[in-house]
Amino acid sequence: MKQNMFTLFAPLLAALLFNAACSSDDSSPDTPTPTPPTPQPTSYDIYVAGYKTVSSKAVATVWKNGEELYALTDGTTNAWAYALCVVDGTVYTAGYEEQQGHIVACLWENGSLKYTLGAAGSNSYAMAVAAAGSDVYAAGSTTVDGSLTATVWKNGTVLYTYSVSPATSQARALLVSDSELYAAGNLLTGGTQQVAQIWQGADAFRTLTDGTTPGDIRALCLADGTLYAAGSEGETATVWQNGTTLYALTDGTTSAEAMSLWMDNGTIYTTGYYTKPDFEEQGVVWRNGTQLFTLTDDTSGGSLPYAIAAWGDDIFTAGTLFHNGRHATVWKGSGILYALGRGEAMAMFVVPHYAENDSGSN
Repeated sequence: MKQNMFTLFAPLLAALLFNAACSSDDSSPDTPTPTPPTPQPTSYDIYVAGYKTVSSKAVATVWKNGEELYALTDGTTNAWAYALCVVDGTVYTAGYEEQQGHIVACLWENGSLKYTLGAAGSNSYAMAVAAAGSDVYAAGSTTVDGSLTATVWKNGTVLYTYSVSPATSQARALLVSDSELYAAGNLLTGGTQQVAQIWQGADAFRTLTDGTTPGDIRALCLADGTLYAAGSEGETATVWQNGTTLYALTDGTTSAEAMSLWMDNGTIYTTGYYTKPDFEEQGVVWRNGTQLFTLTDDTSGGSLPYAIAAWGDDIFTAGTLFHNGRHATVWKGSGILYALGRGEAMAMFVVPHYAENDSGSN
């Protein structure tokens, strides 16, 4: 069931994180003369971040091609990995951990803690990560004067904060492209409902909902100067294009959210969920706004996907399968590719390999 947007202690509320992903050579659906399609990869390295459950504790974990790569924490306290990116073989992971009665945002590099992002004695959450050159960025929220405040860190130091108490905000998605930095999530000021909000650099950039119903952004994608966002408006899973609704993916009759999006040669793939009559989430993949398939294990259990990536007919999603508990899962198409065990897969980064430089394995 869709939870309170401000309840960040439950592992169910993952973000995406980096998890707004786009190919650098994608073309927009509106491009008059599209660029030639990219070649089809011959294999992939699939990195996944989330948590595994060990002795009733959540252990922040990274997997590669279905096998555990790093246990980021030792299991003495709960910890969750919510986002990851891979740059030149270096794996950056962001999330948070319980520490001495507080929740503390963390950033790991190749399995080792690189930065503790939050201030001592307060709560902080890292929900997205991106790297550019020698710089690594994280986005999330910190508690400032008793209110959650959307925050971006650069190399472990606060770069931007986006609201002032008593306003409340959260950054759930992060995108760094050339010299531009975008963060997105939600903002609650004097109204009764949070709005879906995008920030550019240090400033507010676009507000995508009107505050009459709750709004939230889970993912960003930039393609040929067009900025896409995915999230929810009220009970409807939604994709926006340059601030305007592009797709209402669901009809609003049950709670739903778009969690991640990806563009491949002008085709927009989105993953998210709607809530079934039994109040369990049902994971879905949409292509250009139309449902393509649901994500399941052929049982009555539901699913909640957090990340998507696609090349041609190779469509990968990562998330949670609900069947006698929560199970971290990666799907290829509508079938299960990797069953990662008890826990949740909250982020994914896929590295494609091509014939001329193929060194990966699927």
